[in-house]
Amino acid sequence: MLKSVEDPQIAGDDTAPARRPGGGVATALRATVQAALMVAVLVGSYLAMERLIAAAPERTARPQPDVSVPVEAVVVAAGDERPNVSLYGEVAAARAVDIRPPVSGEVIAIHPDLSAGRRIEAGATLFEIDPFDLEVALAEARANLAQTEATIAENEARLVSERAQLEGARDQLDLARSDLARAEQLRGNGTLTAKQVEDRELIVSQREQAVSQRVNNIAIEEARLDQQRAIRTRLELGVRRAERNLGDTAVRAPFSGVVRSSTVETGRIVAANDVAVAMYDDSALDVRFTLTDAQYGRIATDADPLIGRDVTLVWTVGNLDYTYTATVNGIGADIASARGGVDVFARIDVTDGPVQLRPGAFVAVTVPDRLYEDAVRLPETALYDAGTMYVIADGRLEHRTVEVAAFDGADVIVTGGLTAGEQVMTTRLSNVEDGLKVSVPSAETPAIDDGSTPVAGARPTDEMITAAKRLSGLTDAQWDALSGDERRAYFRQLRDRPDTAGDG
Repeated sequence: MLKSVEDPQIAGDDTAPARRPGGGVATALRATVQAALMVAVLVGSYLAMERLIAAAPERTARPQPDVSVPVEAVVVAAGDERPNVSLYGEVAAARAVDIRPPVSGEVIAIHPDLSAGRRIEAGATLFEIDPFDLEVALAEARANLAQTEATIAENEARLVSERAQLEGARDQLDLARSDLARAEQLRGNGTLTAKQVEDRELIVSQREQAVSQRVNNIAIEEARLDQQRAIRTRLELGVRRAERNLGDTAVRAPFSGVVRSSTVETGRIVAANDVAVAMYDDSALDVRFTLTDAQYGRIATDADPLIGRDVTLVWTVGNLDYTYTATVNGIGADIASARGGVDVFARIDVTDGPVQLRPGAFVAVTVPDRLYEDAVRLPETALYDAGTMYVIADGRLEHRTVEVAAFDGADVIVTGGLTAGEQVMTTRLSNVEDGLKVSVPSAETPAIDDGSTPVAGARPTDEMITAAKRLSGLTDAQWDALSGDERRAYFRQLRDRPDTAGDG
């Protein structure tokens, strides 16, 4: 029987060696060689870089020029300054009326200009009311008065008659009393009997009663006459009232002015005391504006009173400004807490301008502020921070602490900190400090702006300015500080190097 011979490597005998002797040493040697080559490359590169740096020429910093910044300046001159306060106000009618007809009735005629916005002269008849009913009332009042006049005449006649009868009754009484006296004497003589005397006494008594009756009748007639006279007085007033009502059928304008509104139409019934026409006097317009507490207190302490001060108004209509003048004629009685100040009223002067002001218009108001003596007026651009300005001394800046009194538009009023004759810089600089060198262009040589032209008649483009700055090697601040001639020099260099002119 044959036996198979097994190869221990094929059979996978674990006792067979996995690799040939010496394989691990070769691998380690290759890794060492590769690391050495990398180090050699790095060292060589470093040495080459050092050699190139050492061989390069050394660059030196460009010297910074001691340039003078061109600025504008104003010479300090003290004097009396009165700034203005700019406010806004509303125009209002100082004299306005709602016209109410005194009587009711149908409108039979109206004024041709009786419509909103039209002007009507004083005394013109605005509209007329049908007078028929009032004419009838007047006729009745006059008839009643005539009747009362007749009654008074009748009473006066009766009174005259009663007074005449009273005189006759008194005469008869006197005669009866005389007859009684004689009868009593004759009775004593025995001539007359007692009955005859008693008859005469009865006659005297009757005559006394007649006189008393006449006196009473006269008193009654006088009372009736007084009553009729009182009625006559009342009726006379009624006649006058009816005449006035008849006259009130023609309603007239109380003054010359502009119609604000009207509800009157021909054929319409108007009721007494209902508003029929509203109008205002266009020659008496006021502007009302509000001064803050600080403004009012400042102006109130001025030597010139606020009342009577002239103000200026500007009304902007259709992109056009119309100027008017006014005079302060009143101050509000109360503090306008809702508006935070004091209301002031100024009467607008009447003008013949092309555009007439109307109530309700909002206008810009310019009010003269208080007067500051020995003050300096400067452009507001001269003011830095809250109260700092810079004066020019020997071509360099020096700061001054000033006292700001007020602002007036684009100007500032200064009352302290400056000396007459000093030059105050009015140009705004982003970097300003004491000692900065500046120059003020003379009046004959105007200052050159940032767009100084490299060629006569041609303004440099933004790309050219950028290229010139790059050519100069200056910062933006240093470039701004250059004079016009220095900038032109760089533009000429740029012109001679057209390859850089368009480098942007």
